[in-house]
Amino acid sequence: MFSGMIRRLFSFTLISSTLISFSQTGPAGVGSSATNVFWLKADVGAYNDAGVTLATNTQSVRQWNDQSGNTKNFSEGTAGQRPTFRTGVINGFPVIRFDGSDDRISNTSITSGNNATFYAVVSYSSLPSSNPGIFQGSPATLLLSTGGADKSVGMWVSNANRPWGRGTQTNSTQRNISLVATTAASTNYIIESNYTGTAINQNVNGTASGTVAYDGTLKSWTEFAIGRQGSETWAGDIAEVIAFNTSINAAQRVLVQNYLSAKYNIGLAAANDVYTMDNAGNGNFDYDVAGIGRVDASNIHNDAQGTGIVKINNPSGLGNGEYFIFGHDNAAVAANDITDIPAGVQSRMTRVWRVSEVGEVGTVDVSLDLAGLGSVTASDLQLIIDTDNDGVFTDEVPVSGAVLVGGTVYKWSGVDIDNGSRFSFGTSNASQTPMPVELTEFYATPENNGVVLNWSTATEKNSDRFEIEKSIDGLSFEKIGTEDSKATNGNSNYQLNYSYTDNAPSDGMSYYRLKQIDFNGAFEYHPIISVDFEVKNNIRFVVFPNPNMGEFSVDFSGIENEHEVLIEMYSMEGKVVYKNQFTSESMATNTVHIVPEEKIRSGQYIVNFYVEGIKYPVKVLVN
Repeated sequence: MFSGMIRRLFSFTLISSTLISFSQTGPAGVGSSATNVFWLKADVGAYNDAGVTLATNTQSVRQWNDQSGNTKNFSEGTAGQRPTFRTGVINGFPVIRFDGSDDRISNTSITSGNNATFYAVVSYSSLPSSNPGIFQGSPATLLLSTGGADKSVGMWVSNANRPWGRGTQTNSTQRNISLVATTAASTNYIIESNYTGTAINQNVNGTASGTVAYDGTLKSWTEFAIGRQGSETWAGDIAEVIAFNTSINAAQRVLVQNYLSAKYNIGLAAANDVYTMDNAGNGNFDYDVAGIGRVDASNIHNDAQGTGIVKINNPSGLGNGEYFIFGHDNAAVAANDITDIPAGVQSRMTRVWRVSEVGEVGTVDVSLDLAGLGSVTASDLQLIIDTDNDGVFTDEVPVSGAVLVGGTVYKWSGVDIDNGSRFSFGTSNASQTPMPVELTEFYATPENNGVVLNWSTATEKNSDRFEIEKSIDGLSFEKIGTEDSKATNGNSNYQLNYSYTDNAPSDGMSYYRLKQIDFNGAFEYHPIISVDFEVKNNIRFVVFPNPNMGEFSVDFSGIENEHEVLIEMYSMEGKVVYKNQFTSESMATNTVHIVPEEKIRSGQYIVNFYVEGIKYPVKVLVN
């Protein structure tokens, strides 16, 4: 088997019952796809085109994919109005950057409600207008209307540096949130607006800001734009936007605030800062933060999984003011650690989770989703808790007793994990239950006449071969090819890269998955990816001369008139050395000349030609 971390999947799609996992849950484990109507994160699903090619640093973002489970993807069709993708901006995470002029990205089919809760993680470089918009929701056909009564919901910052926004009642009465908090340029903020049914309350970094009463009704906010309100565009960064079509309760709001605070290293008001394992001194357990908590009997959340593979629920003694929040260190999920393990465990996950417990919530149930793992014997699974909080697991007694509760989910019941404790998962039989077996990378790229599939493995054990399977409907798959393992005798402890080309791509959406097979015949399937391929034309780009001295020509064919063609030339280090754009109609001949402004060094380059969102890459050698 092979193992490692999944990173940046291409058009990741979980389809059918092949991989059964926890149901979709919202940020911090709050809500479901029924209430979390959209969830946009710059670190996941920002595409340079219509959902095929993930954006890289400084590229424009044409589509930003929804993570709520509702596929409410946001997009912008006009190239000049697209924001850009910037890496490593807020606590190492990327952002979507808006130019303060005309950038925006939108969706016109949001399921709205009379109550709502919104979160935005933002920073501005300047305030170029009276009220630059973070977002605006409006009724159907009124996207970004400048009419005040058409701004059903919204969040913006005045040119006096004060966040505010609006709710418009169904009778068209505008209820404006009072301007209270003062913000500053080049500073990161978590801004929250909660439409409770009686009041619209705004919080900045967990501190109460403005408020206004409303009558419990809201005009539809079906059409939703981010980065702009009316004609006023945000000048700065937006890292994450979360929308609920209900007013989540007080405990849930604290949990979401702590999830965002940990991820982006933004301080919260002391009363709401209940997760402390995100601090550097505690190890920066910043990832997939989720939790349970209770303010009072009417404000409680006792079941949380979030975006990670661990679920915590069923506390035996959750009282008022008590919380149990957990996050991990983003280490590999694979069970590669064979040193820091207690007696009775052969290997454990490298990844470690840590807990902040406020009060004493009693025992909890701990569930682990092992989707993508091959053979599992429940009795082999071990929960390892650092009970003495000394940072090592070797002196601990592992907890067995995991039970398969459905699909690929295993549960330990009635577990006591105290404040500050670390925990991880191991196996008592590494050959029978080897723990998570996942790809480091699996993505697809449509090229001139086919779809190229690429994948990588971090380690392999007894691996014989990969079978590539394809489906048109995402349900029925058929084998289209085989790639032998590159590992010596089927075993390796370093990254191996693989590639396979589907030379008979289907028109429209296709789905691909990998079946990895061991020497003994054991096998496992890995997550499905999708790719949209258009075969209605026979577009070709031919570079000549090739090799060349840094200037060359391109003959192209198969492009209909009035089609926009984007040309980008990259060095092998990913640096853009040439970029141009033209329409096929404007060309008198079928030839375009490439003449970079500056002389480029000798070496290999990739020239990407984009036509209608499809990339046609050509390798070019410069002498």
